[in-house]
Amino acid sequence: MTLNIWRITDGKSGHDSQSAGLCKAIADLSSSKQFDLTANSLASCLKSFVSRKFPDGDGLPDPDIIIGAGHGTHLTMLSAKRARKGEIVVIMKPSLPLNFFDICIIPKHDAPPKKNNVIETNGALNALEFNNNKSKNLGLILIGGPSKHYEWNSELIINQIDAVVSRSKEINWTVSDSPRTPKNMMSKILASNYKNADILDFNNSPNKDIRKLIFMAKDIWVSPDSVSMIYESLTSGASVGLFDMPKKRKNRICTSIDNLIIENHVTTFSAWEKTNVLQTNNSNLSEAKRCASIILERVL
Repeated sequence: MTLNIWRITDGKSGHDSQSAGLCKAIADLSSSKQFDLTANSLASCLKSFVSRKFPDGDGLPDPDIIIGAGHGTHLTMLSAKRARKGEIVVIMKPSLPLNFFDICIIPKHDAPPKKNNVIETNGALNALEFNNNKSKNLGLILIGGPSKHYEWNSELIINQIDAVVSRSKEINWTVSDSPRTPKNMMSKILASNYKNADILDFNNSPNKDIRKLIFMAKDIWVSPDSVSMIYESLTSGASVGLFDMPKKRKNRICTSIDNLIIENHVTTFSAWEKTNVLQTNNSNLSEAKRCASIILERVL
C-alpha cells in the first residue's frame, strides 16, 4: 500500500523543517507519495469547510495523512480533511483543541497532556539522521538572534566565537547566520580574518547546505535561542556547545535548554572554557523516525 501524504506548509523554514522531517521518516519506513500544499487564508478555509470542497487538492489522490506544522496550517488541514478525509497529524502544540486533530506531536517543553492522540517528543522534529562518520576536522557555528527567551548581545557572542575559533585551530569552522541575526554581526566576524573559518550567508545558501554541514560536522556551537538548530545538531550525532546568554525570564523553552545542560547532552561555553572539550553527544535522538513508526502503526 502506498500512502498519500498531503503536507500543508506555511512557508516558515522552522515549521517546514519539522513537517519535511516527518514526511521523510515516513517515506523511509513505508511506501508513500508526498504532495505539498500551501496553507490558505482564513476566508478560503471557512469557504472550503462550509462547502466541503478543497480546490487546492483537485487532481490529487485522496490523502491518507495530512501533515502540518505551525498555527497557520491548522484550518487548512481541517478543511482538507472535511472535504477529502485523511488522518490529520499536527506538529507542535495547536492553538485549537487537541481533539480536533487525529495525532498531535508536541515537544515535552510544552507540557502536553496525556491523551491517546498525543505523541510527546524531545525537542522539535527534523530531517537529520545520526552520522557515525563525522568529519573530525569540521566544525560549525550557528548564530541565531534576538528572541523572546534570551537577552541578545552581539558582542558577547562574537567574543565567544573568537575564543572557540582561536583555541581550536585544528578545526575548519563554518560560521552561519540566520534570519534573526543582526545585520552588522557577520561583517564584524569577517573583520577578524580567521584563517580557519569561513562565513556562510543564509541569504545566499540553500537550507540543504546548512543541513549537510550539520550532518558532517563533529563539533557544533549554537546560540541557545536557536532551539531547532540545537536539536538538529544533537540528532546528527555532533558534540554540541551552547554560547552563554542571559535568560529574559524563566519559561518552558529555557527550562528545556537547562535540562539538556543538566543531563550532559550539551556543553555550555563557560564549562568548555575550562577544558576546551565538548561533551560527547549521548542523546541518541531519532524523534522523527519514532513518531513515524507510531503514525504508521495507527494509520495502517
